[in-house]
Amino acid sequence: MRKFYLLFAAMFAYTLVATAGIKNLYKQDFELAKTPADAGWISPNNADGMSIAGDEFGSYFQFIHAGGGERNAYTLWGTDIYGEGINKYTLKFDWCPKKKPDTNLANEIVVMADSTFSTNRWANQNYRRSAGDIKAGATEPDRWWLFDLTELSDEAGEGNTYAINGDSTNIATINFDSFYKIQLDVDVEARTVAYDVADEFGNPVVSGTYNVPEYVENLRATGLNVLGGKVGSINIIDNILIQVETAEDYANAPTVALTSVDGTSRTYTISFEEANNEVLHVTFDGAELTPDDTTLPGMYKFNLDASGKLVAWTESGTAKSEEVSVDVVAEIINLPAVTAEITGVDEGFVKTYKMTVSNADVPTQPALFFNYKYTPASGDVIEKENCQTGESLTVNAQGVLEITTHDGGNDKFGSTTVSYENNTEYGVKDDIDFQHMTEADLTSKGFSEIEPLVSDQMSGENNWTGRPDALRFTWIKGTNVGDTIQVRPYDVDHGGIRRFMKLQSTLTEEEAHKIFAPVYTWSTGEEATANAKFNLNIGLINVGAREDDMSGALGQGVTNAIMGVDGLTDSDYIIVNRVDNYGRGKTDYITIFADTEEEAIAQYNAENWAPESGLSVIKGTETFQLYRIDTALARVRTFVLQGESGIQVLPYNQIVSDHNAPIFNLNGVQVNAKSLKKGVYVKQGKKFIVR
Repeated sequence: MRKFYLLFAAMFAYTLVATAGIKNLYKQDFELAKTPADAGWISPNNADGMSIAGDEFGSYFQFIHAGGGERNAYTLWGTDIYGEGINKYTLKFDWCPKKKPDTNLANEIVVMADSTFSTNRWANQNYRRSAGDIKAGATEPDRWWLFDLTELSDEAGEGNTYAINGDSTNIATINFDSFYKIQLDVDVEARTVAYDVADEFGNPVVSGTYNVPEYVENLRATGLNVLGGKVGSINIIDNILIQVETAEDYANAPTVALTSVDGTSRTYTISFEEANNEVLHVTFDGAELTPDDTTLPGMYKFNLDASGKLVAWTESGTAKSEEVSVDVVAEIINLPAVTAEITGVDEGFVKTYKMTVSNADVPTQPALFFNYKYTPASGDVIEKENCQTGESLTVNAQGVLEITTHDGGNDKFGSTTVSYENNTEYGVKDDIDFQHMTEADLTSKGFSEIEPLVSDQMSGENNWTGRPDALRFTWIKGTNVGDTIQVRPYDVDHGGIRRFMKLQSTLTEEEAHKIFAPVYTWSTGEEATANAKFNLNIGLINVGAREDDMSGALGQGVTNAIMGVDGLTDSDYIIVNRVDNYGRGKTDYITIFADTEEEAIAQYNAENWAPESGLSVIKGTETFQLYRIDTALARVRTFVLQGESGIQVLPYNQIVSDHNAPIFNLNGVQVNAKSLKKGVYVKQGKKFIVR
C-alpha cells in the first residue's frame, strides 16, 4: 500500500548498495491497472473476489474470499525479466491481511519459483507442502518456492501467528488490518534468501536467512500467490518490485497516475525511486512544472486545471529514463449509466429490476450512487435516493423507471440519467412443479422407487437427512405462538427421504426432451452417464456418474447437468427455483400451525416452495445448470409476451430455443454436447458457461 511504502521506505534498510544504479526489473504498483487482469492477477475459483481498490494514498490489489473453501489468487511475471548473468536481486512487496477468516485459519502468502507453474496445481490449498505432505502425483520439484508465510491455529484464536518457510518453530506475529513490507534478498549462487519483514512504522517483525533446498532448481522468483481463508478474509497486495544493482548509472521510468478528479481539475501523482537518488523532471506543454505536494517521499503531486500534454522522466547521474507522456483532458467526466436488468417477472407488468453500476472505467474509481424514480401509468410514484449497485425494485404496473448516477453529492463528476420503460406484459406459459410431483407422477414417467435415504451421517448424499440444519421448519402446536418446535420432516426419526430413480440407459435423448416437456433434461448415451433421481417432496437431482448397477463413486466424473426449455425466444423468461446445499437454511422462514406433527408435515409438504435464494431468471433461449448431489431442481416456470388482449405474442423472425442444436467452442469447432468440460461455449449464437 502506498501509505506504508512511501512514508517509511527511508526507514527500511536496503541490502542493495547503490554503487552506481538500481534497475527495476519488474514493478507493479496498481496505479495504472483498471482491473486485476490488467495487473496480471488470476484466481481459478474466485475471480469475482479480485479487485483494484484504493484510498487517498493510491491503488492496490484486493482479494476478498466470499464463500466456499479456501480460495487463491496469483500473479506470474516469469523468469524472462531477469536476463543473463543476474545472480543477486531484491524482491519487495507490501501485504495486509485486512480481515480475519470467519471459520478457519488458512491465509498464506508465498513467493513462487516454479518455472513450470500449472494454473491449477495448488488451487485453493496451501502452496508450500511439507516433505511428508506432497499432493498426490506431485514430486519434490513441484514445491518450488522461495519464501512463505502460513497462518497457524493458536489457542487464543486470534489467527495472527504465521509460520515462516514452513517452520512452525520460526513464527511471526502478523496482525489483521495492519500493513507489512516484505523484502527478500536472493543470492542465486549461494542459494540463500535473506528475508526481512517490517510493520508499517518500519519496526522489524522478523528476519533471517532461508537456505533453499537443492531440489529447487530455479531461484529466480516467478510470481506471487495468496491463499485466502474462508469465509470473508481480505488480503491486500501492493508495490511489487524486483530490483538489481547496475555497474553504471541507471534511471527508472516514473509512474504517472491520475489520482484525483474535481470537475475540470486533475491531480496527477508521479512516483519514482527517490531513495535511489533519482531526480524527477516534469513538463506540461513543454514548460517545466513544479510539484504542488512533495510530502510523501518519491510520490509528487501535480494539480492541473487545463488540457495539455504532461511529460515525466527521471535522471540519475548520467542516466536518463524513458519519457512517460500523458494527454490531460480537463473536461467534466460523466459517470456511467445504471443498468437495470430484469431478474424477475410475473403475470401482467410485474417485474423485478436489479440496478447495477460499475466504477471500473471511471478515473480514480469514485464511490458511485444513484437515485431512482418509478412513475407508473396510474398509482403512486416510487422513489429512493443514494442507492448503491445491486439495489432491486419490484414494480406491479406499467410505467417508466428513471435512474440518475451521481458521486454522493461531491459534484466532482457529471451525473447521468437513463430511463427504462416497463411496457411489456407477460403471462405464464408453463409451470413445472418438480417439488410437488407425486409418486404416481414419477412412476408414469418411468421412475422406479429405490430404498429410502435414511442416514444421520454428514457425508455426500447423506447430508440431505443427516445435517441438523437441512430441510426443517418451525411447528407451532395449535394456536399457542409461544409453543414452537423445530421439525426435520426427513430425518432418521421421520423415515428419511423417499427416492425414485430413472436409470441412464432409459434416459435417451428423445426421452430427455419429453419426460418433463417443455423442460429439457440431460441425456446420457455412451459418452456420459448420469441417472436422474427424485427426492420426493424436494425435487429432481443430478446424481452423478453411476451405471445402471449403481456402480461408481457418487458424483465422480460428471459435470453440472445442462438443462433448458424448448420452444422459447429471447423475449421470454425462465424462472428456475432450486434447493441448494442439501436444503440447508431452506425452511427456517416457514412456520406451520397444526394440532399434530403429522398434520404439520403434511401441510409443509403441500405448501412449501423452494426458497428465493435458489432462484435464477434467464432468457428463454438460455440454458441453466443443475449441480450434482447437493442441489435439487424444485420448479421451472416460463413467462411469454402477451398482446393487448392478453393473447400470447407468437415469435416472428426470432430464434426459438432448440436444445438439440449443435454446440461450438469459442474457436467455432463443434463439440460433443454430452462431454463438455469447464469453459465457455456457443449454442444458437448464445454463449454459456460450464462451471
